[in-house]
Amino acid sequence: MEGKIITPENVVELLKKEGVEIKIEDAKIMIDFILNIAKIAVDQYLSGRF
Repeated sequence: MEGKIITPENVVELLKKEGVEIKIEDAKIMIDFILNIAKIAVDQYLSGRF
C-alpha cells in the first residue's frame, strides 16, 4: 500500500468487499480518526512518551 493515497472511495470499496457497507461521509470520518491516532502515536514516539 506504500505510495497510495487512501480515499473515502477506497475505504467504501474495501469494506464492501468484506461485507460492510458505509457511506462516503462515514469513510471520511474513519480516515480522519485513523490519521489523528497515527499522528498522536508518532508524536508520542518522537517525544519518548511511549
